[in-house]
Amino acid sequence: MEGGNRVLVRPFFQVPVRPWWCELYESPFYYPGTVVEIGRNGRDRVELDESLYPVPWGSRVQLFHTSEIHPYGCHCRECGTPGRDIYRFRADQERHREGGQA
Repeated sequence: MEGGNRVLVRPFFQVPVRPWWCELYESPFYYPGTVVEIGRNGRDRVELDESLYPVPWGSRVQLFHTSEIHPYGCHCRECGTPGRDIYRFRADQERHREGGQA
């Protein structure tokens, strides 16, 4: 992986859960971006592509672990069916919430 590579990632976005609080969630969908910085600790900075529509993330530049980054044009099972894993996404989020409260 090098700076400038085009990639696909699942961005993190903020969901308002109360008027004074937002929670961070990982998108169930892969989104294109460009690697802008390679981190020494296995986490790379990716700048998400600009969208024509309003987006739920606070910053277009986000950190991703190297294992979470897919090459642009990837045809793996996860990347090949965007949006079809919403039930798995909800189950993952539920497990995350339960694990965080334990």
